[in-house]
Amino acid sequence: MSNLFQNIMVLTACWFMTFGGGVYATYVYQPDEMKRLEKAKQVANMKQAELSALMAEMGDSESRASTVSSRWNSRYKIVPKTLGSEDVVAFLNEHTRTGFNPFDITFKSHEESEQFYKLVFAIDGRGDFNNLYELIWAIENSRQLYRIDNLKLTHFDLITGDPQTNQQRLEVLVSFSFEIHAFYGGVAGLSASDGLNDTDGNSQFSDNELYANLPAVPDHVLPARNAVMNPFHPLILENIPPNTYNRVDMEEAELLYIVGTDAVILWNDEEWVIGIGDPVYLGQVISVDPRNGTVIARLNKGGLIDQIELKMDLGDLYKQARGSVQLAPTRNN
Repeated sequence: MSNLFQNIMVLTACWFMTFGGGVYATYVYQPDEMKRLEKAKQVANMKQAELSALMAEMGDSESRASTVSSRWNSRYKIVPKTLGSEDVVAFLNEHTRTGFNPFDITFKSHEESEQFYKLVFAIDGRGDFNNLYELIWAIENSRQLYRIDNLKLTHFDLITGDPQTNQQRLEVLVSFSFEIHAFYGGVAGLSASDGLNDTDGNSQFSDNELYANLPAVPDHVLPARNAVMNPFHPLILENIPPNTYNRVDMEEAELLYIVGTDAVILWNDEEWVIGIGDPVYLGQVISVDPRNGTVIARLNKGGLIDQIELKMDLGDLYKQARGSVQLAPTRNN
């Protein structure tokens, strides 16, 4: 066998091996490798998505933890280790000295749990709405942990009278009932004063010192101390309030005369001197006009605004000026 033939055979074998290797790599090895790489890519994408979700969840958890920690650090309620019913009654009596008649306090129950103890009182009474609002504000916003539950309000009109003067007065009151829950003996860390306790959990200060050492609560974080309006006071009254303070009733009065900026009014067989801004029954005087001889008062008739004008009779005063003019003849000496 010649060398040429041998070389051709070797080259042919090499060509078949190269061609076969290329076919195998192209149609067998590379597709399998592509599938493996695609699966690896999918796994990597899934892990990346899972990591992103975990990062987002961790960020949300950190935000919620920061909010809870901030609220926890900003707590201002004091939960005493011990509390007697006389302490709660003294607190209520302090804030109900005026504006309530009656105001009844009834001890209802004493409840215990793993987190805290509490005293429950039932409150019933009647009083002015603004005083009741101030009481509820004091209960809900005091440093002591009190809570109001089952609050019920009912409108109540009371007409009072003085038998000596025979005068009546209309009072718009509110009948109310609610429960007050007074908490004490909470778990460690529940009270804002726990940071001022020693290692044994005992307070280092008296009650007055405890309040003084705690940071003050800014007014802007608390609700309004005074009620904006009385929802139980009707905008338009069915009955006009009585003339309790015995003020001039402009609808039944007579204007006598005006001196400067003061007007003399006849009412109830008496003379009254009034001027601009002076109160009258259901309103006040807004105008005194000596030139035209008029007095105007603006009245609030149970929510309906009206103006009453009194005029002075000028006929007698100017009768001569309006009558026929006659000149007396002169005498010749």
